[in-house]
Amino acid sequence: MSLSALARAADTLQRRAVADPLAYFNPTPPQLAFLSSSAPIKLARSGNQLGKTTMGLVDCIYRCLGSHPYTLVRAAPIEAWVVVVSWEQSLSIQQKLWNLLPKDAIDPETTYTPGRGLKGKTPVVRFLNGSVLRIRTVNQGALALAGSTIDYVMIDEPPPQAVWSELVPRVMRNRGRIAVTLTPIGAPLGWLRDLVEKRVVQDLHFPLTVENTTPIGGRPLLTQEDIDRLEAQILPMERRQRIHGDWDAGFSEGRIFSGFDPIAHVSDILPEGECQVGIGIDHGSEGGSQVATLCVVSRAGGVEGNPRFWILDQSISNGATTPEQDARDILAMLRRNNMRVESVDRWTGDRKHGGRRWGGKKSNALLMQGFERELRLPIGALGFRVHTAWKPAGSIYEGVRILNSAMLRHDLIVHPRCKQLIEDLKMWDGSDDEHKHGIDSLRYGAIELVTRRLYVPHAVRIG
Repeated sequence: MSLSALARAADTLQRRAVADPLAYFNPTPPQLAFLSSSAPIKLARSGNQLGKTTMGLVDCIYRCLGSHPYTLVRAAPIEAWVVVVSWEQSLSIQQKLWNLLPKDAIDPETTYTPGRGLKGKTPVVRFLNGSVLRIRTVNQGALALAGSTIDYVMIDEPPPQAVWSELVPRVMRNRGRIAVTLTPIGAPLGWLRDLVEKRVVQDLHFPLTVENTTPIGGRPLLTQEDIDRLEAQILPMERRQRIHGDWDAGFSEGRIFSGFDPIAHVSDILPEGECQVGIGIDHGSEGGSQVATLCVVSRAGGVEGNPRFWILDQSISNGATTPEQDARDILAMLRRNNMRVESVDRWTGDRKHGGRRWGGKKSNALLMQGFERELRLPIGALGFRVHTAWKPAGSIYEGVRILNSAMLRHDLIVHPRCKQLIEDLKMWDGSDDEHKHGIDSLRYGAIELVTRRLYVPHAVRIG
């Protein structure tokens, strides 16, 4: 065959693959098991990078077409939903969905724009046979789901129980099906696990292995080296869930901050340019348990636009202290770093601490009163507020993940004067021990600046 003929054949094959991607879809063993299941409610529970979202979307498309090569399905037309957590996730799902759709089976009015998603205010795919596939987001609220009758629902990633309770009745009238694809992390899932144990939900569990990422009769998509590299980049406490798809996290693997290197990450280098300053405070009435940590965050210079963290200093109590003493120590910490209270963009403190038998109560309100007295200000005249830390379910995991990822990218620097924090990062195993006070104050001071859309950089003189 001539080169020109070979090029034409390759071009024809490419156009066919774009027009009808499912004709070239070759499932892996987990994908085949999922697609072949006829259970009314099925769950694909796996680690990351196993192709669980793809198997869910392929199943959904086959059902909308009314023709499924792996199981019997209802004749078209049907109403199907793909339910996702957020609009950002919705855009990712829409791209994957578009890449899988057979273009000659959908209405010409259904179009897709990269970066903007499917045409229309509400993402929807209309098939020529009358089937409709809608993308719904959880943050639209459970009430937005009420009143609809649907034939098939695919839920990608852990859903809130309230949304689940709205979806189940929606499929009952037509004896429809529900499919869930998730890695069991990021949300409380005890209720879903109970449904699995009661055999209401079929649990298809697929660990991340070379065999489970190899298309039938094809070559592996991941090697063992790829999986080992991925595992090394994941927090020890998340590996059981993110790699093996286990229900439970594990703290039994030793130190949590596996990415922390006391040589590479400890330096007296100071941040330059525009940044933000945060102070996190963990309240406690015993020696060493009242900890304030001074953090600086910058979006400039980080790897792939990720934030960079400098941990500059800490104020740690030597025993039971008053709010005035705590305020005095924090002010001294700021002076050591050539800062004033006005230099701090975000003050974040723990929830109030009840103290011991002899008193020792601590709270953000009491600390603010301590600042007023130390600064000789009238009551209510303090120019800043100590915010209470936002602590939803999974916030510890999320904060630790962000910090550990920054360590792996070498985007985190701890000043040598933070001797106790260096020990905390080396030794903390996830338990509620003496090392947790410093870790909590670090999370409060640094993480809220990068997770709550508070980042408004400015020039800060430090040193």
